[in-house]
Amino acid sequence: MKEKPLFYLICCLTIFLFFYSLTIGKVEIPIKEIIGSTDEVNRNLVLNFRLPKSITAVLIGLSLPIAGFLMQELFKNPLAEPSVLGVTSMASLGVAIVVFLFTTLGLDTWLNNPWLLIFASFIGSIFALFFILLFLNKVKSSASLVILGFMLSGLTVAFIGLMQYFSTSDKIKTFLMWGFGSISGLSWEQVGVFALFVSFGLIGSIFTLRGISALILGEKYAQSVGIDIRKLRILILVSAALLTASATAFTGPIAFVGLAVPHICRSVLKTGNMRLLFRWVLLAGVCIMLLFSILTDLFPFGTLPINIITSLIGAPIVISILLNNKYEIR
Repeated sequence: MKEKPLFYLICCLTIFLFFYSLTIGKVEIPIKEIIGSTDEVNRNLVLNFRLPKSITAVLIGLSLPIAGFLMQELFKNPLAEPSVLGVTSMASLGVAIVVFLFTTLGLDTWLNNPWLLIFASFIGSIFALFFILLFLNKVKSSASLVILGFMLSGLTVAFIGLMQYFSTSDKIKTFLMWGFGSISGLSWEQVGVFALFVSFGLIGSIFTLRGISALILGEKYAQSVGIDIRKLRILILVSAALLTASATAFTGPIAFVGLAVPHICRSVLKTGNMRLLFRWVLLAGVCIMLLFSILTDLFPFGTLPINIITSLIGAPIVISILLNNKYEIR
């Protein structure tokens, strides 16, 4: 199948999944009643719960796959993902500090603020970005950046484990529930702020495409056509970190999406055209996240956390990456 007809087909599928996601839940609402419904209860359910959830799924589908795409192109490794620089781990540390230490300080009532965990997660992610940028000039290769990110993740895991060891079971459960991820429950104000950060990250990522295309032919070629390699690396890191930080802050850590979607698009397209691949990653990310959002509501025993769905489906794709000999894992 040619690229354009397949692209248009997935566009139609994405639009269908978006509207279909508004009908799915404990109370099923026919698609024909979504628009112009006179039932006040159904209208409130759609406008204040299901529509924000679907838009959140769209934003996740835009942010994490593009962040994964940028990381994979920067490190030339199909196993690179948005969390490779420790951004997600530091976001978890920010949330852990609030959940565990605020209790010790007698600030439990602050946890009722819906913005607190979002703010803590975002600040943790941005701290990870500053840490990486601080050492950017001192490392000689992209592989060193990956190692630096892994070490940062290891430290955060240790600190989180230490706080969990001395914490109460209810706070540990609160932290674990956040770690499952959730695309529901955001207010319209939170969705608006989320969309703003995602927009900034996407704009930044668009400006990296020319440089990434040149880097395919080597750093010397990229420099010969006027690409500043250092500035390009910084822009890629900042864009990917902003997309990952905003997604993690508003929905919690969501696994495999940022890793798997770019790989799927490369496997389908088999192209080195970065602009074409970028468009496909955007579309496929939204389509897949809307599908995952629908799947969370289809289980008869209750709504499953989004991370369980992404892991169950994403893990086999990651295994296929490991078994695929087309890519060299550096």
